[in-house]
Amino acid sequence: MGITEIDDQAAGVKFLRQRPYVDGSRVGIYGTSYGGYAAVMCLLRYPEVFHAACASSPTTDWRNYDTIYTERYMWTPQENKEGYDAGNACNYAKNLKGRLMIYFGTADNNVHPAHSLQLIAALQREGKSFEVQIGPDRGHSSINQERMMEFFIENLVMR
Repeated sequence: MGITEIDDQAAGVKFLRQRPYVDGSRVGIYGTSYGGYAAVMCLLRYPEVFHAACASSPTTDWRNYDTIYTERYMWTPQENKEGYDAGNACNYAKNLKGRLMIYFGTADNNVHPAHSLQLIAALQREGKSFEVQIGPDRGHSSINQERMMEFFIENLVMR
């Protein structure tokens, strides 16, 4: 996870940038859960394509997610170490160039806050600047939509 579909997202944006009405220097992406993971991975793996991302409740390391879901697609970490390493968003923290907002709810029982905290720690080790929004006692899909829109306006429209 985090390779083929992210390559496809980047290829799609690269194709769209060929259109005269697309400003390829202002590309943002948002998602929740797996979509939050995809948003992070797009920004970190393709910093020349994506310029801002809002990642809500992102899975960041598949070793720490529900095994029933993960192992269905990736087998076990012992059987697929390379796949787990390649799909670990924390391994790409050094690539952050664009603007990133990470959101998580402290009561998320699906993607535990530890995922966001691991990514935050990796980004801090690399000296990267980013924004964090926390939803105290909030669950999996409770991002503040107004703040998310402000984030994209600030970082893609008004820059």
